[in-house]
Amino acid sequence: MYLQRKFFLALVLSVAAGLSGCGATTSSDAMKVNIGKAFNVTGDWTGEFRDAVYGTHNIYLTFNDGGGSVTGTLAIPTHICLGFDGSEGLLGEYWLSLEGTATQMAEGTAGDNPFTSVQENSNSGSLDFQNTALTETIGDAEFERYISFSLNGTSDSLSGKFSGTWIGPGLNCRTGLQGAIVITRS
Repeated sequence: MYLQRKFFLALVLSVAAGLSGCGATTSSDAMKVNIGKAFNVTGDWTGEFRDAVYGTHNIYLTFNDGGGSVTGTLAIPTHICLGFDGSEGLLGEYWLSLEGTATQMAEGTAGDNPFTSVQENSNSGSLDFQNTALTETIGDAEFERYISFSLNGTSDSLSGKFSGTWIGPGLNCRTGLQGAIVITRS
């Protein structure tokens, strides 16, 4: 009986120790995953802006994520519509201002283990933003010109799509820009 109690006590302690490890906040450099870290996009980002008509260009972004409300700037120096030549002439600046929303993945959704106390997908989410719109008047008609972006990923790497119209020297600037964007934290 004495031996059974010791065995039972050892078993209970082993199970308790094993389960307590399931709720810990951990990170893995190998997978670039940070379990328990909140989704936040504040900082400098770089990547590729892959325009369906005007090709691939380097993109530079800075975001300030204030609890999901995002502001920032975007620069695509070599793009005919959104680059230095196109935006400096219109705005007097080399960059475009941005506004949008960052949303962390919800607890209990894909990537979150329901059997742990930590939200494993907390570092994942979506980022939706657009540049500040300009109004272009042609004859009696007014057109709102802006580019919208919709990205998904983690606090360190995001990818998605963009579309919209802009005032610029290229014909397709006004008729529609679209493509893919892939960015990483710099």
